[in-house]
Amino acid sequence: MKYIIFSELNRNHFLFLTYLIITLIKDIDKHYIINTGDIVDTFNKYYLYTLSDFFSIIPFIIIKVRSKSISKNKLNLNISQTLSKKNIEENNDIQYIQSKNDIQLIYLGDNNKDEKKRKKRIIKLLFIVSFFDFLSIYSNVTFSVIIKSTNYSIKKAQMNSYVLFNIIAKYLLNILILHTQVYKHHYLSLSINLLFLIGLVIYDIINIERSNQYFYLLMKIISVSLYSFEDAFAKILLTFNSISPYNLLLYRGILVNILALLYSIVFIFVEIPDEKGKKSCLFSRFWKVYENKLNILFYLILALFEYLENLNIFFIIDKFSLIHFAVASIIEYFGLLILAMIYKESGVAEFLIKFLIYFILIVTALIYNEFIILNFCGLEKYTKLFLQKEAKKEVNQSFIDNNEDNDSISQRESINIVNDSTVEFIELNTNGNKI
Repeated sequence: MKYIIFSELNRNHFLFLTYLIITLIKDIDKHYIINTGDIVDTFNKYYLYTLSDFFSIIPFIIIKVRSKSISKNKLNLNISQTLSKKNIEENNDIQYIQSKNDIQLIYLGDNNKDEKKRKKRIIKLLFIVSFFDFLSIYSNVTFSVIIKSTNYSIKKAQMNSYVLFNIIAKYLLNILILHTQVYKHHYLSLSINLLFLIGLVIYDIINIERSNQYFYLLMKIISVSLYSFEDAFAKILLTFNSISPYNLLLYRGILVNILALLYSIVFIFVEIPDEKGKKSCLFSRFWKVYENKLNILFYLILALFEYLENLNIFFIIDKFSLIHFAVASIIEYFGLLILAMIYKESGVAEFLIKFLIYFILIVTALIYNEFIILNFCGLEKYTKLFLQKEAKKEVNQSFIDNNEDNDSISQRESINIVNDSTVEFIELNTNGNKI
């Protein structure tokens, strides 16, 4: 008996590998960007993040052109099929066609109503997804503006507990919004994550040196929670409303950039200090970001890979689930931890502790998503693999039962035939026929 079973992989699982590669390239690219130390760096980066969604215009146009060509081919085929049919001349036939068309028109009317409802629902969900994306992105911008007065920067690798807040938020929203059922193996994974969350929060509190780091940690928790809400509603759009990830990113880009424009108007009238403490309108200082010409190239690469990362996220959510993206998130943090060690942003002891923690978190996430199935203590009972096996057993058993029933019926029929022929034979003999 196998106590640990690994589920079979398919080509969609390569999305996790591509996600890791994309996030690592994006993080490496950031190290080559020369920062000015001014707050305009933050504004420029997040503006590029929101503008990167417009890369979806390219696949959007390609899909539209292809769909038009396919629809034209189908139309031409239908016309040729219609012309090949015989002409109907009798009045009865004409009346029949008229009645048939009337029925079709009524049916199309109902379809139009359903389509309008569907479009309204999609628009509503797009606004919700875009609003959460805007809040999650520009809460970071707001924090940067506030914290700028202290002239203090915090590296991403210094805080750890918000990583688990991100994962647990996805678990909870998957249950509350998407109404997924929770079983034994899910509770095991959640309990382990909660234990590590408590440990990481304590670790962060011990290592916090300044009071503004508490505010930073709070802002990161709010930001990742808002992202989790966005991903949950994106799952509804992608799976239950059949919108493609390309269209979702394009429409989200339009809405988020409108909100970002309205948000930015405020800073036209607010003077913010630069790296030297001199106050001025930050939009008059944007030229500093691209004073180094290589920054143009590195920021373009950053925007492109931000788009590819978002596209990959929505493909994972669409093909799998919100919780499967939690696995990708942990793998991302694992990769960033390795880069932090390479760039000497993390000590050896800190690296080993975090390495062990992230490894266990990856394993628990794989258990939750049934990549790893624990075949003991009833933990395997409600996994898809074992439910499929049970379903196959039931189908096979019903097939055997049906065959047995068919065999018994055929046996009874053959006995009846033999009995009938015997009766006829006896009747013939009683009438004086020879045997």
